[in-house]
Amino acid sequence: MTDAELTLSEVLTLIEASTGKAIASSTWRSYVARGQAPKPARHLSRTPLYSREDIEAWIAGRPGSGARTDLYPR
Repeated sequence: MTDAELTLSEVLTLIEASTGKAIASSTWRSYVARGQAPKPARHLSRTPLYSREDIEAWIAGRPGSGARTDLYPR
């Protein structure tokens, strides 16, 4: 594992530090399964490792609280 790779715990810590809001691990896994968050860059045994660059880009592009995504057709 390199500094550019994050475990799920590190991803959640980075999100909380960057946004001030915590996300549960089950919520994160749901986001990934639905394609709403980056997929792991690779796995180390059964541990998913995420790209720090991908996670930081996802945080920067994430809508703020209260954003209504249901108002616009897809």
